[in-house]
Amino acid sequence: MSELVPLAARELNEYTVTPGVLGFVVFAVMGLAVWLLLKSMTRQLNKIDFKESRDPENH
Repeated sequence: MSELVPLAARELNEYTVTPGVLGFVVFAVMGLAVWLLLKSMTRQLNKIDFKESRDPENH
């Protein structure tokens, strides 16, 4: 009977999906890329200088 316990545990591990180190690295790289893109977008938007006219008829 004790021989079935390691067999069952091994079968469970074969079909269990875990992200592991590779999943963490991919997620961290994607997070860093999003952060860099947001930082770049903020810098570009801060460069925009526009004047609003008070009178809507004077486009």
